[in-house]
Amino acid sequence: MLRKQLIFLFAILTMPLGSKGDHLVGGEIYYECLGNDDYLITLKVYRDCFSSGAPFDSPASIAIHDANGGLVTALNAFHNGGQQIPVTINNPCLQAPPNVCVEEAVYTVTVNLPPIAGGYNIAYQRCCRNQSIVNLTNPSSEGSTYYVAIPESALNSCNNSPYFNEFPPLALCIGEELVFDHSATDPDGDELVYSLCTPFHGGSQITPAPIPADPPPYTNINWGGGYNASNPLDASPSLAIDPVTGELTGVPTQAGQYVVGVCVE
Repeated sequence: MLRKQLIFLFAILTMPLGSKGDHLVGGEIYYECLGNDDYLITLKVYRDCFSSGAPFDSPASIAIHDANGGLVTALNAFHNGGQQIPVTINNPCLQAPPNVCVEEAVYTVTVNLPPIAGGYNIAYQRCCRNQSIVNLTNPSSEGSTYYVAIPESALNSCNNSPYFNEFPPLALCIGEELVFDHSATDPDGDELVYSLCTPFHGGSQITPAPIPADPPPYTNINWGGGYNASNPLDASPSLAIDPVTGELTGVPTQAGQYVVGVCVE
């Protein structure tokens, strides 16, 4: 059985919201097999438009390691100039607050990766998150690792990783039900299974953009008291994802900024 994993990391901002974001909001990384051992690597990074932190990396350093942690190559990937993501909320009668704004940068780079034992690990790391996040112990020192593996079996069959179809909502209304299609597409038609998961930490305040990124295993972020992968925000019913369809549901009960991880395998 071929196992592929993709983790989507994002921040949900429930309303009313009293403080603005500071830097990273989320992202994902995935690959497409082009044939002849060529792979198109796509990295999407999301940041707060009003951030006082670092701009999008240009270029972003994407590291590729072998199964033993040896560095194969560090790629310089350039983004498309960035674009603002529309802010939609789960109540058509309300408007999002003016201090909620997220922009997306899409990086692409092509690399030749011949089959090797154990496959390859692909990663981009960046710090940091904003201090106003409520479900992490020390959010301003927590970074992100966007990571995907190309298994040995995928190399031998020119297989592709899944990718998420839509960016999740940036703002939710307290007391209003969230129903969001967080499904992904697998170009090979493989079966996908969804879950809430703990995001990886990456980078630091001292080294905010490691070059090259570290190989796995990666350190998990530190959840604040009472929060975990399956309970990442204050909600009743709790935030949940259908393992078959990828439908994300829940009713937020407390204002704040929350980090959430969604995995598809």
